[in-house]
Amino acid sequence: MFTVAELKTYVESVVPYTYYHNEFPATAVDNAAYVRIFGGFAPDRWTNVRRPSFQVVVRGKNGPTTEGIALALYDAFHKRQDYVIGSQRVVASFADQSAPLYLGLDDNNRAMYSVNFTLILLDK
Repeated sequence: MFTVAELKTYVESVVPYTYYHNEFPATAVDNAAYVRIFGGFAPDRWTNVRRPSFQVVVRGKNGPTTEGIALALYDAFHKRQDYVIGSQRVVASFADQSAPLYLGLDDNNRAMYSVNFTLILLDK
């Protein structure tokens, strides 16, 4: 399995933006996102298949631009096949919803969107 740092680096290489690990630090820039890993589904009992999930929360001062980043992430990772994060082979990834979810404005009037994905991993 890959680390949050490896996931962040990979997501950043696919859709350039400023990303953080797990949450926004107090010093985060306005236009930024964070990446976190969720447990996903239980591993298959009989094979080496695992299905963890990850979330990217995107925020920004300009709502349409922020939504554009969320849509770019959606397009980049929904139905993406055969790639590597860290040293982990990812067979495929799929969005957990049909579109980025608008979370509203944060306390500083920055638009926020969430995109969530489930991965299919095949361990060696």
